Amino acid sequence: MAWDPKVKTIRIVTRGRVTGRVHPVTTWFAGAGGAVYVAARHGLRSDWLRNAVAASAVELRRGHLSWTAEAALVHDAEEVDHALDAFAGKYAEHRAIISAWRADPPTFVRFRWIE
Repeated sequence: MAWDPKVKTIRIVTRGRVTGRVHPVTTWFAGAGGAVYVAARHGLRSDWLRNAVAASAVELRRGHLSWTAEAALVHDAEEVDHALDAFAGKYAEHRAIISAWRADPPTFVRFRWIE
């Protein structure tokens, strides 16, 4: 999937674990290696992240386009570095944020398309 580098945000749509209600959030993202990475600043305290991990699938939206994807937490240090590099390349104008993330990485989530 090729992403327009000018597009800075993506919408993640999950369903509530208890209510089943639609729960959309808009966040930064970076594409790398056939996946989309998102940083969850509050880790598993983020309701959207708990919904995404509990579900078998979530919806990713950009404009009028949407894709079904599977969410997974990134635990591997090498993959965290890979995600950080992808964010650093895309959001170069936000060096202070990326530097802070390198010093104390947020929880990263990898989204892969479901065929």
